[in-house]
Amino acid sequence: MKGWIVAAAGMLFLLGARAEAQCATTCATVAPKHPVILVHGRNDTAARWDTLVSNWTARGYTEGVNLFRFDMTRDCGANTFCSTLPGYSASFVNESYARCLANFIDTKVPCPGGVCPAVDLVTHSQGGVVARYYARFLANRSVDDLVVMSAPNNGITNCTLVSNCPGVNPEDCPNSALMKKLNGVLPYGDGSNDETPGATATGPVHYAAVVSDGDTVVPPWCGSYFLSNPDAVSGANLDCRRPNYTVDPNATSCMLSKVQHLVVPTHASAIAFAYCEVNKD
Repeated sequence: MKGWIVAAAGMLFLLGARAEAQCATTCATVAPKHPVILVHGRNDTAARWDTLVSNWTARGYTEGVNLFRFDMTRDCGANTFCSTLPGYSASFVNESYARCLANFIDTKVPCPGGVCPAVDLVTHSQGGVVARYYARFLANRSVDDLVVMSAPNNGITNCTLVSNCPGVNPEDCPNSALMKKLNGVLPYGDGSNDETPGATATGPVHYAAVVSDGDTVVPPWCGSYFLSNPDAVSGANLDCRRPNYTVDPNATSCMLSKVQHLVVPTHASAIAFAYCEVNKD
């Protein structure tokens, strides 16, 4: 089903026709495929996913069996992103949280006989950065599907939102060393100039993004799309009013109009879209 939503001039169309809420739910009845790890954002908790877990439980998932909530405070001992986590040595704050996520996944989804089953990741906000780092650099197993909701994939231009601590501020702002590494941009990245999670050591990753044009927490909101050529186009120069950026044609997307950042994981269309993406044919 990859590619059944395409971007044109910053607007999304489904098979040539405008879809309600610009989301698709046509595969919402398929059975669970891989264990799903839910990753919340900064200064949040796993309770963020209550509505989604209730919805997906009714669709066939069982929490603790094939649906797991990663909680940064509970599982990492902190959720401030102001300093590297003790016990998870890393070059970046976000990397230390990604290492904690790796430990969580290896604990919850073990590798019998040394063979690690694939997992799917569904994330919100800062959790998208953590999950992307895990998938690209740390995973010892395949990440089959990755769905990010309102993630600062290209850096957050309103850096005052994270300026209360020095650790996260430079990492989340456009053109930071972390963003360049994550997006494959020199001199910190590998030169691939590819921000998509498809560039991993464990194989291709199918990826999708949920964005909202009402999001004022991650500006510009269009920076939550997976973009092409991130060395030339970053969150610092995106203008969501004009198509001055190129959306990755391989990324499926869901746009919710006038939905605030912190309610995206409880929005019915976003929940159905995410379910569809991690259980596609």
